[in-house]
Amino acid sequence: MGLHISRIEIRNFRNFQHLVIDDFPAHAVIVGENGVGKSNLLEAIRLVLDPLLPDARRLLREEDIWEGHPGGLSGRAEVTIVVELQGYDHDDDAKGILSMATVDYAPYTARLTYRFAPRTEIETAAGPAVQVTGRSLTAQDYDFVVFAGVSETNDVRRIRREVAVRVLPALRDAEADLHNWRRSPLRDLLERLPLDPANLEATVSAIATAVDQLTKDANVAKLEQHLTDRLQAMLGPRLAVEPTLGFASSQPDELIRAVRLFLDTARHRGISDTSLGSANVIYLGLLLEALSQQRQDDQFVATLIAVEEPEAHLHVSLQRHLFGYLLRSGPALILTTHSPHIAAVAPIRSFIVLRATETGTVGASTAALPVTSDEATDLERYIDISRAEVLFASAVILVEGLAELYVLPALAAAAGFDLDAYGTVVASVHGTDFKPYRALLGPRGLNTPHVIITDGDAAPDKRGRREAGLIRGAGLHHDPTQIAPLLTQVVQLPEHGTAAYHASRSPLADALQSIGVYVGVQTLETDLCALFGDEIVQAFTELSSNANALDDVRRGIANEQSTTVDPEVRKDMLDRISDLGKGRFAQRLAAHIRAVDLQARIRTAAQITDSGTPLDTRALHRLGTASYLFLALDDISHKARGASLFAAPQDTTDTSAPRGTDAAGE
Repeated sequence: MGLHISRIEIRNFRNFQHLVIDDFPAHAVIVGENGVGKSNLLEAIRLVLDPLLPDARRLLREEDIWEGHPGGLSGRAEVTIVVELQGYDHDDDAKGILSMATVDYAPYTARLTYRFAPRTEIETAAGPAVQVTGRSLTAQDYDFVVFAGVSETNDVRRIRREVAVRVLPALRDAEADLHNWRRSPLRDLLERLPLDPANLEATVSAIATAVDQLTKDANVAKLEQHLTDRLQAMLGPRLAVEPTLGFASSQPDELIRAVRLFLDTARHRGISDTSLGSANVIYLGLLLEALSQQRQDDQFVATLIAVEEPEAHLHVSLQRHLFGYLLRSGPALILTTHSPHIAAVAPIRSFIVLRATETGTVGASTAALPVTSDEATDLERYIDISRAEVLFASAVILVEGLAELYVLPALAAAAGFDLDAYGTVVASVHGTDFKPYRALLGPRGLNTPHVIITDGDAAPDKRGRREAGLIRGAGLHHDPTQIAPLLTQVVQLPEHGTAAYHASRSPLADALQSIGVYVGVQTLETDLCALFGDEIVQAFTELSSNANALDDVRRGIANEQSTTVDPEVRKDMLDRISDLGKGRFAQRLAAHIRAVDLQARIRTAAQITDSGTPLDTRALHRLGTASYLFLALDDISHKARGASLFAAPQDTTDTSAPRGTDAAGE
């Protein structure tokens, strides 16, 4: 990858008290909720790098200061934006242009800084002294500087001419820009063409002949005379004009401006005949081609392109095709998006997630995701349209399959926890290999609060293997030194079903719960039997009229509720559910779980008779085989809404728009 942004640090600007993104991807896909500051991040980059941004825009106003600053402009707030560039180790032109900005050589790293601060009064030997006044400061008491490297005397304007950023705003009118000669990227392409002068003169002559032929029409001549008479009467003899009708200039250097882009060889369909989305794609294509030509002619070192919400007006299949191509080729590209279709085709190491906190928006990048190339490829296959929502989530529950995908939201809803309202996503990994997904959501990835729920598979399988869930959980420990000791303890567990078994297993399950991994006893269906036996029967009855199958299910539920479990009876029940389809059955069961008075059900199961006793973690631990599900939901409830599962969270909704957000709420 060529020259690109590698690091950004922002202080006290709009949404950001202190945002640091150390691993800024060369191709960056920026996601986050509305109002979190995606557009403001692009604006910060423009303050440093955009040569077309007027200095008046770089003089900030009160609303541009982070709203949490104790004094704002009157309190001497200082805004700094640092942009670092890498990728020019083998580019001699870039090394020359960025020589004053280079602060490191392994790899080559250039630093450009924007600083907005109170004006200085005098220059001293020790540097500028801040003006001291007895009054509150206003915007007129501030000034800005943009400099290269570590010295504020290093002028950045030459660098901005050679290393610039182009930002294409959301919902832009590409058709109008393409028809405006000054703004159209077609102008750059046409003006650099080596046109044959003889052919150009011949074209001008042919156009002049055609214009003369047109004006021989008596009606055209009559219209010209009417216009001449009216304008002479209005302007008088000293300012009189002679209006003449035509369809192109007769000047060779003006002729090129009459060229228009058509979308068919017959030149019948112009830009106005296509859709808004297609016009935007055509505009972007022309821009990329113009930049490519300019770079080949050494007109500049690099141009960074940023596009806001490019999914506007684009069909989903075109989103996937277009940005699947752009994000893996061409110049450095920065996108802000809400589209899971674009996220689904983006390289897994290209994401930046912005999240709002009480101390300003923070960000995380996947550029340094700690996974192998094969695991990265698996993750890219995993992040399809149905799962890309994990990239936009405030919190995530990772589960094995479809059954949990339906049941977990139902359990949460019955507890009064609306997952969607708090941006919490239940995501299936469709298997048991949670490791790469934990890395994606972990502190060196998206840094998204998450928990993992997995089957216990405690009973021996056909090959005699047992406690597969605990083994999986141990391998997911964030401290590698703890994995081997945990695995040793799992191997040393007493035989399943013996008196000492549960007392020995519980501490292991608790240890994994402390790192966000919740391991069941056997499988989801069997673990739910003790608490939701009636609902399981109701769901099965609605899907099957087979009396023998229903008997097997009823016996299976009673079997799970007894102190000694018969594995054959368990198998018969699970086989009957599998015959219906585990996903289909779970979907129907979820509907019944949502209708349950869950608090009453749990109080009965946990033997809590006092209605004033809170349903805290101690109570949830007493729910037997289903306890891990509620403990996981309680954990994610604390992470997503700052309250326990059965405690109504305080309403912290602020209906006023936060200071520093732009008109689009980004």
